Amino acid sequence: MVPQKSSSSTICFCGSFKFYHQMENVAAKLRSAGFKVIVPQPSHIRHGANPQMLKDKYDMSTLTKWEGQGAFSHLENIRRSDIVYIFNKNSYLGPAVTVEIGFALALKKKLFSYAKIADITVTNFIEKVLSPSQLLKYLKTI
Repeated sequence: MVPQKSSSSTICFCGSFKFYHQMENVAAKLRSAGFKVIVPQPSHIRHGANPQMLKDKYDMSTLTKWEGQGAFSHLENIRRSDIVYIFNKNSYLGPAVTVEIGFALALKKKLFSYAKIADITVTNFIEKVLSPSQLLKYLKTI
């Protein structure tokens, strides 16, 4: 792992797990530039060797509990960050990410997004729309 400068901003990514590998690739570039980056970590339910097997093995109450634990853990990641980057590739914004935007907003975090937000209310909460390469350039200036 690349050492991270302690004086740099902490950036927390929020996005659908369908973009997980892309988020990790972008995070690696930011980390190599000295930024601390937090990417949500998928649970074993989502990315196990056979997720359907787990869904068949455990009851909905257990699965819901595990997913909730992951969601609350990521809200704590947002609390520890300076900047929240909404990784909404192709403008996709799911319900969990919408909750995370509201949480970040309540904490007065800076909010940036990968793509324009389609919702006419939520778009007002985003300071800047920056592609991953634009994000790196911008972060180097602040």
